[in-house]
Amino acid sequence: MFGIVTVVFILALLFLLSYHRFRRSPGSGISGSEGFILKNYFSWLGNRPIALFRIPWLERGEELYRIRIIQRYPPTQRWIFICLGLSASYLILSGFLFALLGLRIFGFFLLLHVVLGGLFAVCLCLAVIFRARYYVWDPENFKGKEGAFNLKTKSGIRKLWQVIFFWIFVASGFVLILTALSQMLPSFSLRTQLVLFEVHRYAALELLLASIAFFYFSVVDERR
Repeated sequence: MFGIVTVVFILALLFLLSYHRFRRSPGSGISGSEGFILKNYFSWLGNRPIALFRIPWLERGEELYRIRIIQRYPPTQRWIFICLGLSASYLILSGFLFALLGLRIFGFFLLLHVVLGGLFAVCLCLAVIFRARYYVWDPENFKGKEGAFNLKTKSGIRKLWQVIFFWIFVASGFVLILTALSQMLPSFSLRTQLVLFEVHRYAALELLLASIAFFYFSVVDERR
């Protein structure tokens, strides 16, 4: 059941984000009927694999690293976010790979999962300390043309989505940390341990979905 839910939610999110991207692309037929828009969407989607091969991924990656890491963070903070991204990537890949195969993670993969889980916990706490002030719910941000969350502008809506998915990511991350630590303690019955395991898995799914959406509204949607 978890594997089915995971696939369905990921595909649904990818559909919504790709459709949002299509609606913002030139020639989307947004002024026409909904049927015409959907027809154009599937035609646009069919051309995406070809377009992906034309992207200079190495140059794009270097540009992304320079803008999102080098220019944004001082040298003392860069490794926090690099380690957060790398540890989260391994935790997601290893956890969902075994889950979708119907297996329990074991051996070296489990050991590395536990070690990087600790690194993820530390980096997440530090990331919240350094970045939370940029994603605060301040009513002043919604006021006037200069408001960061002016919902009459595309940048304001994009910023609002970034805030929402940032805090979903943080909340999901802390649930993952708490459930992982709880399962290591001999204080709960087997039934409670099984419940914690299920909460841990669905919190991981929520974190994955929030990561995809946050990346989209922070990086992809800013590109024309």
